Parts: sequence; structure tokens; C-alpha cells
Amino acid sequence: MLYVADNNNNRIQVFSLNQSSNIGTTVVSFVAGPQRIYVDTDGNEPTLYVTAVYPYCVLKYVKGASVSVKIGDSLFGCSGISIDNEKNIYVVASYLHIVQKYSPLTNSTTIIAGQRGVINSTSKHLNTPEGIYLDQTSGAIYVADTYNARIQKWLKDAQEGITVAGSSEGFGGGDAASLLGPKDVFVDKETNVVYIIDSFNNRIQRYLPNATKGDTIAGGFGR
Repeated sequence: MLYVADNNNNRIQVFSLNQSSNIGTTVVSFVAGPQRIYVDTDGNEPTLYVTAVYPYCVLKYVKGASVSVKIGDSLFGCSGISIDNEKNIYVVASYLHIVQKYSPLTNSTTIIAGQRGVINSTSKHLNTPEGIYLDQTSGAIYVADTYNARIQKWLKDAQEGITVAGSSEGFGGGDAASLLGPKDVFVDKETNVVYIIDSFNNRIQRYLPNATKGDTIAGGFGR
């Protein structure tokens, strides 16, 4: 099944990949500006976690429930989201320039990347990050540090990030070694290949392990 955050229509759509029809089914309605979705399939029925522009939080939807459960508060620019095996929720607050971890067990929130309200290009900071990928085995997170034009890897409990793609100094560009406005990141857990939505360069970049340059696998500058 393919779940889609239909932002302008304020809904979540699901499409079957095994059918020829391109008509989706609305599974969540009246959600204000859905940004990202995480689908937890660890159970009899999928549970949806949706980041929303308003009310600046994560909304949890359990199948059959009449209302959503609100998680977090004042997550301005609520964007990328992931969940670990212990059901801790990792969420990007873009306009606060941080990644937060929410523990449902203790009902506590911890900043695990960036500094709240601080924009900078040092290894300890982020600038309007958007996407996130969580390594379920090591606990490391990969952050699309959008306006620093880079992908940062934060090891578990680290105090600063490591640049794995783009410029460590936050300079963007359109060549193979650069990124410009990366929006999201995915890591193949079998090969450790990093895939990046390089938004302002209109392309998808692939970085092999330890590579300093990416290769374009879709799109291209100005296309």
C-alpha cells in the first residue's frame, strides 16, 4: 500500500500497488496541511503518524478510532518523522531547527539534534531541516539539513553531526559534490547507500558509502 500526504486537500490517501486503478481511498480527512507520514505496521492494523502544519504536532491515527491522538506541542514547522522499535517518536521541528525525540513511556521530550531557535552551519546546529531517516539498528539519525545544503548524520547520543553529503560549511551548489535545499533522505540498510531528494537542483542523488560525490539517478538541474 502507498500512503500519500495530500497536502493541499488536507487528507491522507492510500493507493493499492496491486491494482491497475489510480483512484485512492481517503483514510484521514480534515488534517491541516499534512507534511509527512510514518506507517507503523507492527500490529494487526497499520497505525498512522502524521506531521501537520497545524496544530504544530504529530497526529496519531489508529484504525477504527473516531479521533486522532495529539503528540507533542508547538513543533513549529513540524516535518520529518520516524519511530524506533520502542515506539519513541523522532520528529523534525523545521522552524525551531531541531530534531526531537518523544518517549510515550515517560511522556518526555529530548532534543537530539540542533539547538532550539538557533540557525548556524556548525556541526552542532541545523538550518530549517526537513526530512529524517532513523537507523533502527544503531540509533543514528540522518537529517536533511535543508538550508545548510547537506545531510548530517548524528550518532546515538552525539552532541554534533557528521556531514555525509553536501558541504560541511553549509554552502549549496549544483555540482556532483554539492546539494541545494535537500528535502529528504533515505538509507538502504543493506548497502548503506544514501538517497537524497535534492530539491532545488531538481534531482535525486545517490551517495555510495564513503563517497564525497553523488550521482544523479533521476532528474537534473533545471529540469
